[in-house]
Amino acid sequence: THKKAVVWTTEEEGALLDFLASHLSQASDGNFKKVMWNATAAHMAKNYPLGPDNGNKTAELCEWKFKVLKKSYYTITDLKLVTSGFAYDDEHGVIILLDNADLWDLYVQVMSFFVRSSTNI
Repeated sequence: THKKAVVWTTEEEGALLDFLASHLSQASDGNFKKVMWNATAAHMAKNYPLGPDNGNKTAELCEWKFKVLKKSYYTITDLKLVTSGFAYDDEHGVIILLDNADLWDLYVQVMSFFVRSSTNI
């Protein structure tokens, strides 16, 4: 049997983050334990039942989605606070002008290298 792809809507991503935020006291060392990820998956299943085009959001997939969102958050924070040469706002995202397109390409190459390097450790 072929597993259905798991699709996350913006609403579901928000629900995931809200649920985890309401259980921050259960995190230790900045991470949640397996039991919390199981509770998160149960919460998502209860509030967002499976559809014909959407697979099961398991504990592992909830944890993976959180890590992806966290990585995106830190990338955006870096762009907003540290990186010069780019414009960023919450409504439009990164604004890349022709003047800084080469700089953006270089930034993406460097960040991709660091992400690949950190996942291979």
